Amino acid sequence: MAYLDEEILESKRRMEHEKYTTLETGIYAGEELITFKKISLFNELIHIHLPEQFVLMPDLIKAVKYPSQNAPELIMTSLDSTVNIGFNLIPLVLKDNEIALMSEQFQNGLKNVNPSIIIKNRSDTKTIQGNEMSWFAYKGFHLDGQSYNRVYLIRLRKNILHGIFNCNLQEQENWIQIIEQIFLSVEEEL
Repeated sequence: MAYLDEEILESKRRMEHEKYTTLETGIYAGEELITFKKISLFNELIHIHLPEQFVLMPDLIKAVKYPSQNAPELIMTSLDSTVNIGFNLIPLVLKDNEIALMSEQFQNGLKNVNPSIIIKNRSDTKTIQGNEMSWFAYKGFHLDGQSYNRVYLIRLRKNILHGIFNCNLQEQENWIQIIEQIFLSVEEEL
């Protein structure tokens, strides 16, 4: 009988998780339900759904976790600072299909700085609003240990939104669907 109880509990858990699969309803990251709110960035130029549980990373923590002078301008973080989403706005106008070239240049730059980096996945797509987007993923090493990282580049009318995402490597599967939906939701103020 104990096995049947476990199967019933697992089935209930799966059914509960299936109710929450969008930014509007919330999405489970492992066993934690992440809920989202739409916020504006960069003087209301960008609108994006971000986890309600996240906070703006304090400058003291940012200086330790991202010591480079090229750290993201804005970093939203989980309360334990193990999951981070960062943003820069690059004042650059690109032509159609040039965002993929820019992504390749970012990848080459990362490999030049750290030759051990291996780009695992990459994709060229569009946001829901129709902006060209390119992203790639790689495994990194940070103060917290190994990390899963994604770099996003989204072509806007007069700027490029440069986004980063990272989490502990063992949390990657919990966050992939979430981070994809977050960056697909980026809207430019028209």
